[in-house]
Amino acid sequence: MISLRSTWPEKLWRKRWDEHLQRLDDLRTKVNENTWDAALGRVTDHDRMIIDHLLKGDLAP
Repeated sequence: MISLRSTWPEKLWRKRWDEHLQRLDDLRTKVNENTWDAALGRVTDHDRMIIDHLLKGDLAP
């Protein structure tokens, strides 16, 4: 999400993504940054594909 920030106008970023980024930052702190980073290291291309579909609204109910 952080890499998206520089591509969006600041006002639009804050309206659309800032709250979500804050929630993820809070969760990272709660689960421990080392645990978070280790989990990120296990993310697969399939995981990324699912997230991409979720963000685009492409998953069937």
